[in-house]
Amino acid sequence: MIGASGQIGGWLMRHLAERGHDVVGTYATVAQPGLERLNAGDPEAANWVRQRGADVVFYPAGFTWVDGCERDPAKARAANCLEPLTLARATLASGGRFVTFSTDYVFDGARGPYGEGDAVGPLNEYGRAKLEAERLLTEELGDRVLIVRTCWVYGPEWQGKNFAYQVVRALREGKILRVPSDQWANPSYGPDVAEATIRLVERGESGLVHVAGPEHVDRVGFGRGVARALGFDESLVVGVPTAELGQGAPRPLRGGLRSEKLEGLLPGMMRGLAAGMADFVEQVRRGRARDPIGC
Repeated sequence: MIGASGQIGGWLMRHLAERGHDVVGTYATVAQPGLERLNAGDPEAANWVRQRGADVVFYPAGFTWVDGCERDPAKARAANCLEPLTLARATLASGGRFVTFSTDYVFDGARGPYGEGDAVGPLNEYGRAKLEAERLLTEELGDRVLIVRTCWVYGPEWQGKNFAYQVVRALREGKILRVPSDQWANPSYGPDVAEATIRLVERGESGLVHVAGPEHVDRVGFGRGVARALGFDESLVVGVPTAELGQGAPRPLRGGLRSEKLEGLLPGMMRGLAAGMADFVEQVRRGRARDPIGC
């Protein structure tokens, strides 16, 4: 598991262990107990993968700061395309399968939500790097790679970086949180994304699969849903046009993903926002994630 200290990586580690799989995880910058330090860009990283001889290598790592990718396209391409490609080749050489994650930002956001077969057209460097990775991995690994596209991942995690935590940090201090009213996608509950991915792997699935939540909403609806579930004043979540927020990278406005393929393979895997937030609170109470709300 390359990138086990992140949001999806952490839940992949937990769910894999719970399902009886032997798993070794790595971190790059955020140390956590039981994880080995590994920089995916290090020349020795491929050797590390080959030496493990894993049946499956999961790669939920990368450079996901969209505006940062826009400022540094070379870093975006290295972290989101070239580094996973190098480790995928090492995985293939040792006889394993490779699993990585992509985004609805490979689309232009003109008419989402999108299915796996819809035409792509990224607007920003992050989306372009992810799309290049999808294409190169598919060309080189064929049926030995599974690419999971997801979007707006939220939920319990130790780093507390995702949108749900951002909402809580603002609202618990009584601050107004300005969010884009014209950006649409699917809130996708992180633990569900991880479990769905594992089950796809266990089934031997390959290729491209969309793994996203069932609801297509704007950021205002997403933020207010988080606030409502946790007992905060949802009126503090205020929508403004994207153009007023000064975001460094262009965003696909009508984004999001349709997950009919996943639903056909694994019905009912992805919970909606209300159910996801209820589980978020339960996971925090059980000490499995950072507590943003004093549960």
